[in-house]
This record gives sequence, C-alpha cells and structure tokens, in this order.
Amino acid sequence: MAAKRMDLNVPTFLVLSGCSNPLGQTLAQELCGRLAAGSVALLLDESPEQLQTLAQLLSEQQVQPDAVQIFTGQRLIDAEQLMEQILEKNGSKGCFQRSIIVHNEGDAATHVLIEPQSPKEWNAYVERQLMAPVALNQRWLRAKQLAGIEKLVINVTSSLQVRPLIFNTLLCSCKRARDMYFRAMAAEEQRSNVHVLSYAAGLFKTHDTQLDINGNIVDPEQLLGGMDHQKEKKVLPRVQPLQSTLKLINILEQKAFVSGHDVDYYDTFVL
Repeated sequence: MAAKRMDLNVPTFLVLSGCSNPLGQTLAQELCGRLAAGSVALLLDESPEQLQTLAQLLSEQQVQPDAVQIFTGQRLIDAEQLMEQILEKNGSKGCFQRSIIVHNEGDAATHVLIEPQSPKEWNAYVERQLMAPVALNQRWLRAKQLAGIEKLVINVTSSLQVRPLIFNTLLCSCKRARDMYFRAMAAEEQRSNVHVLSYAAGLFKTHDTQLDINGNIVDPEQLLGGMDHQKEKKVLPRVQPLQSTLKLINILEQKAFVSGHDVDYYDTFVL
C-alpha cells in the first residue's frame, strides 16, 4: 500500500469516542479546529457533564459561528442510531468530502489490582471496548450519506496490544483483538477509499506511579510482563495530550502513513 497524506481542512463528518479523558478532549479541539465549514462532529462519551462542557468549548473556539456543527452522545453502544439520525438530517449527498472516525476507548477494567471475575462483568467490558466500536464501524462504513467519499478510521491504542500488562488481562486482550480487526479492515476496504491507522499515543502524566483505591502502589512500568526490570528498565518520557495529538495530525498531514500499519508516538516515522 502507498503512503497517504491528507489535508484535514475539508468538509468532514467526524465521529470521536472517549471524549472525557485528556487525550479525547484535546483530539476534539484540535481536529474540529482544522475542519472546514460545513463539517459535522459527533462526540461520544459516558459522561454527559464532560460532553456538555466540551461541546460548549468547541462552539466558543470557532472563528465562524456554527462552522462545525457539534452533536453529542453518551453511550457508544447506542451511537449507531444517533449517527444515522444526524446523517439523515445533516448529510445530504455531496456535502462531505471525507469522514473520519476516531476510536479512543480503552479504559482499564477497574481502578484496583483485581479485575472483574464474573462472566457478566467480562462480557460487559468486552462489549463496550471491542464489540461496540466494531458495530459502529460497520454502520459507518455502510452509511448511504457517506457512500463514495474518502474515509479514515483511527484506532487509538498502545503497546499493550503486544506487551502484557499484569492485572489488565481484559484491556490487553481487547487491544490485541482490535489491532487485528483494524488490520483486516484496512485490507478489506482498501478498494473503497478507506484508510486505517492504529496510533499508540504514548505515556501520559497520568500513567505515573500512583495509589489505587485500596492503597496499593501501582507503577505501570513494573506491571509490564516478561521484563527483568533490574537489568533493562527503560524509562520513556511522559508526554502531554497536546503533544501526542499534534504528532498524530503531523503524521496525517505531513509525514504520511500506510493504511493498516501501527504508528507509535515514539516512532521515528520510518514506515
């Protein structure tokens, strides 16, 4: 596959999930700030308060009032119907030149060093982190209002897709499954002008050593399985959400990427 660049300043239908965390908020601000007038953004998160605050902020930062229409939805599982309703009302044929969907889900199963043990809890987590994004993707790919236009899907991920993290079996398993799903999607949809990028956003300040709610000391680097930390501990520099977001945008607009490939924040862009 050839390397791809894309100018974000075109009328776009944007879908972004996981908007309540710092990276999601920054992604929303930077992406919406680059889209051309006539664009529509659907922001998804489980926190209605965070969504309302973010939507207000995005509206206020626009140079042209209502240049980008902002819609919000609280549950990714229910987002398919909401997306269809928005496209039926605001997606007349020819009004968009591109559609982008960014999957920023990926929270840990719990805030303690014990994962859910019951099948019901496991199923609920997998449905939210894996099955719901896949279902939304399929509806997005088949939306008649988006037929024939260029599409980009971004899977925000991390090295946990290949490196196990102790006490995070669910998170690692879902990331690995998602990675293969998006790789397969890139191969299957390449003739339909669909481009796929999995982006590892780097280690943020929130990944530093901290206490969980039971008082256990949690050091993410020490939880990585299969490492002799006495001999080969590698400390990666922490990054800010804005740094990671701007690097992603730089990859899209300047450096180029290959559809289906994984790109890490710490990469040197040798694809």
